[in-house]
Amino acid sequence: MGKNITQNLRKMLKLYLLFLFLAALAFMGLQYLCITTTLVFNTVHPRIIGPLYPYLIEEPSKCGGDPPFLVLLIPSKPQDVLIRDVLRKTWANESLVLGISIKRIFLLGRSFVNNTEVSVEQESSTFHDIIQQDFLDTYHNLTIKTLMGIEWVSRLCPRASYVMKVDADMFFNPWFLVRQILQPEKPLKLEFFIGLVARGIPFRNKDSKWYISYEMYSNNYYPYYCSGTGYVFSGELSPRIYKEAMRLAFIPFEDVFLGICLARMGVHIYKPASKWFVGEKAEYNRCHFTRLVTVHHYRPDELLKLWPDFLKALEDCTG
Repeated sequence: MGKNITQNLRKMLKLYLLFLFLAALAFMGLQYLCITTTLVFNTVHPRIIGPLYPYLIEEPSKCGGDPPFLVLLIPSKPQDVLIRDVLRKTWANESLVLGISIKRIFLLGRSFVNNTEVSVEQESSTFHDIIQQDFLDTYHNLTIKTLMGIEWVSRLCPRASYVMKVDADMFFNPWFLVRQILQPEKPLKLEFFIGLVARGIPFRNKDSKWYISYEMYSNNYYPYYCSGTGYVFSGELSPRIYKEAMRLAFIPFEDVFLGICLARMGVHIYKPASKWFVGEKAEYNRCHFTRLVTVHHYRPDELLKLWPDFLKALEDCTG
């Protein structure tokens, strides 16, 4: 009988030791899971504060010296070398507005083609006006591309007075924007955001270019936002917008996404009484165009053709 008791005690001891071993393993596994979850939470989108992707081209000294009055953020495809050249010769010329410091930055993702990447590097070394991160340059990454520009301004050009994101297929009048709207002789406009104001509903048709699932955005209406063709905001909003963006899951429509960020931040979009931002193609009218900020759908060849006359119109049309 004593022998049976001893055997039972041994079995119970073995079971107890096995239980302690399994409990220790479970505890270590839970610790590892918690640590891993914390690391992922803090180091991957959308929970990081810092560049979303590594910079391939960064231009850290672009805003060295006195802070610029206006920074132009221009999304561009890596292969669109000719378009960038035309913009440098027309509305993206940094010295157009006398006495006003303007900096242009072309926003690029990575190309699928190695030869294109080599060409971009050569272009960058010549003009020093390109920033590029290591994400594929596609339509659905436009939000990432725009946030790259905002992050860059927040970190490397934090004292810029104003920032404008403007598409490459636009006519843009920097004189009207600077002199009539931003007015550098007056105090800086804080929490200022202006553009072509829009509001829409999410497209639920999967065949639509603008399709968005309920999982990505569940509300029936988007908040008010400014068309991504061209909008302007005070530089002090840059870090705030970027920080808010990092709290959200991205949607591929950058203008809508920024509208969501602004609504959450409590920043109201300024609605001008006049139509300064034109979202559709408008036939060139020299005097009328001197009283606009942007007009959509202008090809590089059209810009080159009208630009000399527009420069004369700035002197002729003074009423």
